[in-house]
Amino acid sequence: MKYQKITAPFKSGTKIINETDADVKYQIECDTANAVMHNYHLFPGIDLSYTTFSANYCFQRNASMHNVIEIAYCSAGRYECEYKRGYMTYLGEGDFAVSVLDSQWEMPYFPTSYYDGLAIIVDTDLAGMNYESGIEGISIDFKDLVQKYCVNHCCTVMKATTILRHVFDEMLEMREKINIGYLRLKVLEVFYHISNTLPNQSTEISAYYSGDTIKKIKLIKHDLMENYNKKCSLQDYAEKYDLRMTTMKECFKAVYGKPIYSFQREYKMQMAAKLLATTSSSITEVAGEIGYENPNKFSTAFKEVIGTTPREYRKKEQLNGFLDRF
Repeated sequence: MKYQKITAPFKSGTKIINETDADVKYQIECDTANAVMHNYHLFPGIDLSYTTFSANYCFQRNASMHNVIEIAYCSAGRYECEYKRGYMTYLGEGDFAVSVLDSQWEMPYFPTSYYDGLAIIVDTDLAGMNYESGIEGISIDFKDLVQKYCVNHCCTVMKATTILRHVFDEMLEMREKINIGYLRLKVLEVFYHISNTLPNQSTEISAYYSGDTIKKIKLIKHDLMENYNKKCSLQDYAEKYDLRMTTMKECFKAVYGKPIYSFQREYKMQMAAKLLATTSSSITEVAGEIGYENPNKFSTAFKEVIGTTPREYRKKEQLNGFLDRF
C-alpha cells in the first residue's frame, strides 16, 4: 500500500541514497562517512527509522516541525539531546526519548563516537492527533502524549521498562529481514505502552544540564586525556573548572556513560597497553609514565581493566607481531 510520505525533518546535512514507495535511505553528513538512516513507511504519517552513527558529530539539523513527534530508542552508544535551548540530556543504551521536533541549535553529538537505535516518527498533520489503529481498544491520543512527555521542553529521556525494551529489541531484530506487517503491530504496541504510562511511573527520567556545564565536562575529558600521565585529583579538576564535585561526577557520567574515575583509569591503562606493545620500557617505567609510583598497584589496575597482567600482555603482543611477519 502506498502512503503519503512524511516530509524529511531535516533542514541540512542529508542526502538520499535510495528511495522507493515503501522506504527511503539517507546518508547523514557527519565527521565520518559512517552515518545511515533507513526509514520505512508503516502507516499514513507514521515512519519507522533505523539509525547507525559511527561518528563524533553530524552537520545534520532538524527543521522546526512542531507537528512531528519522535519516539527514539537507543540500543548502543550515546546521543546528546537538546532538552530545550541551552540545556542537554543524554540518550544511552536502554533509554527512550519522546520529543517534538524543534530547530536544533547545536550539532548532533555522539559522546562515545557511536550510536545505534531506532525512531518512530509521527507527522500528526497526516496521522491525525487522535489516531485510530483499526484494532479495537487501541487508539492513540498524540496530543495527550505530548502533554505528558513534552511539557515546556522538546525532549524527555527515560529508561525503558522491561516490557517496552523487549518490544524495541524485537523491532531491532527485524532490521535485516524487514516484515512491514510485524513492524506495524510492534509500533502500535509501543504507542499503547507509552500512552498508558506516566513519565514518573516505573521510569527513571534522565537529568538535564546547562550548555555551560556540558562544555566544562567536555574540556575536563580532554584535559584527562592530555594529562593522563600527571597526578591530578578529581578535586583538582572540579576546582579548575569551577564545578561542584557532585555536579562534575553526575554530569560526566551522564555525558559519557561511565564515572569519571573509571574513564580516567581506563584511558591510563589503554595508554599503558600502547606503551607495552610499542616500546621496550620496563613495566616499572611504563607505570611511571602513566602516573603510577607503585608498579604493583599499576599491575593490579591493568589486569582489572585489560584482563591480563602487563607482562602477559606484552608477551602476547610480541608473539602477534612475530606471527604477522609470516
